[in-house]
Amino acid sequence: MDESEVADVLRKYLTERILDATDVAIEPDTPLLEWGILNSLTTTRLVGFVREHFGIEIPTEEMVGQNFKDLRSIGRLVAGLGAA
Repeated sequence: MDESEVADVLRKYLTERILDATDVAIEPDTPLLEWGILNSLTTTRLVGFVREHFGIEIPTEEMVGQNFKDLRSIGRLVAGLGAA
């Protein structure tokens, strides 16, 4: 999967499971941390989803704000780890 496909899967997860809404528009550059969509609890849930859905373990050293600031960044991280 490329990073845009990963971002689409994550967008659906965030809107349906984290925000509990389907009418919310999260764009690839929506500031997830800045807007409070991702915090310590929701980021942990998202990392668990990535592990279950994609079979990818995100290393501790990659758990930095830069990698979780928006869907584009997370998609790039997950796609990169999947290709490794």
